Amino acid sequence: MSHYYYAYHGPENTSAFTTGMGYGLSEKQRWKYERVQPNDKVFIIQKLKEWPTFELCGLYEVTGRYHEPTANRPLRFHLQEQTVPDKSITLDELVLSELLPHETRGNKNWSNFKRHFCAQGVSFRAPISTDVRHILSALLAPKAVVLSDIDKDFEKDVVRSQQRSAEERQRRLQKAPKIPQTSIVEVSVFQRNPDVVAEVLFRAKGICGSCKTPAPFTRRKDGSPYLEVHHIQQLAHGGEDTVENAIALCPNCHRQKHFG
Repeated sequence: MSHYYYAYHGPENTSAFTTGMGYGLSEKQRWKYERVQPNDKVFIIQKLKEWPTFELCGLYEVTGRYHEPTANRPLRFHLQEQTVPDKSITLDELVLSELLPHETRGNKNWSNFKRHFCAQGVSFRAPISTDVRHILSALLAPKAVVLSDIDKDFEKDVVRSQQRSAEERQRRLQKAPKIPQTSIVEVSVFQRNPDVVAEVLFRAKGICGSCKTPAPFTRRKDGSPYLEVHHIQQLAHGGEDTVENAIALCPNCHRQKHFG
């Protein structure tokens, strides 16, 4: 049975990853090299120096091993493309931090995404979990762009909720389930309650719930204050999709909650 691994093509590299370059490990990582077998699979994520975002290169099959004495990482794998998009997929670190299983190893100040994929020595360290494999595989699925469509549809639902009266929204909130349903649509996403978002924004009155300053700008489409609704206990960690478990934050404070 083949195993699924993860490997990082990081900022010490001077060019983007290509299949032909294979993947290398140092002599200190020989124990990894000897464990990985032909037919094992590996997801490769890259982020070169000065790049603003991480990219998913694709899923590859290990077809062989070879030694290249002059290379910085002489223990090399031959790779064959399994599921590789025409263009590397830009990854949303914030969204994936919510979706991925909670990772306790690594720098506690890092996002959950970075703890999964950027920790020292994480490449080929161990087979990845089924949940992580499904999330990465879904991103490579032909319809992975549907995530953006889901976000757009949800924003429309929030607008509709905002257009309702506060009394009607309260009645809907009282009847709404506290634990949101999830759907598997290329990746697992929570079907958040738009009434929760609308109510939290309504109560905030345009003021960030953390730094207590006004929203930094207004939305072009309707002139409303731009704040982001943050779940105090993340949904991925069992948090409730309720007004009580949510707060409206300015973008800076929202990022601070996830990355600070």
